[in-house]
Amino acid sequence: MVSPLSLSKKVCVIGAGPSGLVAARELRKEGHSVVVLEQRHDVGGQWLYEPNVDSEDPLGMDTWKRKQMHSHIYRVPEPFRNEVVVVVGNSLSGQDISMELVEVAKEVHLSAKSLNITEGLSKVISKHENLHLHPQIETLQEDGRVVFVDGSWLIADTILHCTGYSYTFPFLDTKGMVAVDDDRVGPLYEHTFPPALAPSLSFVGIPRKIIGFPFFEAQAKWIAQLLSGKRTLPSREEMMRSIEEFYRSRDAAAIPKHYTHDIGDFEYCDRYGDHIGFPHLEEWRKQLCLSALVNADVNLEAYRDSWEDHELLQEALQSPHFTQLGAEDLTF
Repeated sequence: MVSPLSLSKKVCVIGAGPSGLVAARELRKEGHSVVVLEQRHDVGGQWLYEPNVDSEDPLGMDTWKRKQMHSHIYRVPEPFRNEVVVVVGNSLSGQDISMELVEVAKEVHLSAKSLNITEGLSKVISKHENLHLHPQIETLQEDGRVVFVDGSWLIADTILHCTGYSYTFPFLDTKGMVAVDDDRVGPLYEHTFPPALAPSLSFVGIPRKIIGFPFFEAQAKWIAQLLSGKRTLPSREEMMRSIEEFYRSRDAAAIPKHYTHDIGDFEYCDRYGDHIGFPHLEEWRKQLCLSALVNADVNLEAYRDSWEDHELLQEALQSPHFTQLGAEDLTF
């Protein structure tokens, strides 16, 4: 629904990473007064490069006394020179980090849930004699042995955990109205609003494996217009029914709860756009994203430098919706 009224609200954005910066920009464009809180010393979130990281073992696993770290504190491969490194997880960060490590490490052992890998990763493993694929880890032993579920084992210097992230909101007390259960944040209407607290509380960027910036932009525009009174949400009861229907559909499809927020690349960008009359993603943008994903599956090492999508890039540059940021877009 659309309202002729437009109200300015005082809005606090927690987190100055990619989604927080996009949200702050859209809120300001809508006329709201915005304060952004960030726990680190600068903005950027995952972009914020910190060359000096703690050398301590952040995971503290008692049974394995050698070096361990999570991918979020990995920066450069040089500290792993001549080491035997086990990389746990073969999703995006695991693959990228492994490809850097093979240039300096003595051996890199990639431990994966499934040995069914993409053509691109298979090519990388075939190319590098010091890169090996293993099943999941069964046990870690005090003498440095890493034992895999197939019974094979090796002595490692470092274990690098590329196991993703879990949702946690230690700064937020919702009296149980929002909870995290097996990586499901909920209940959230359209992965954004807890019905009991909407629209005063919203979450930007909860879904995973999305095309980030178009998603953040469409979601933030919707939030900004709801807060200004230009749009309204369904009733609390209607939002809860929608959430329950979504959960039932996931259950019927045998999708585990911890994949609740793994959604279609473009579907929700267009859904948020429909809420506010914002255009759907242009076809060239969808094709450009899909082209990058296909290229990565086939040519993992060089897809970022390939020119297979050159025509799509040219179409993007000519699009009236393609804009370059200026200084006025970066001040808060």
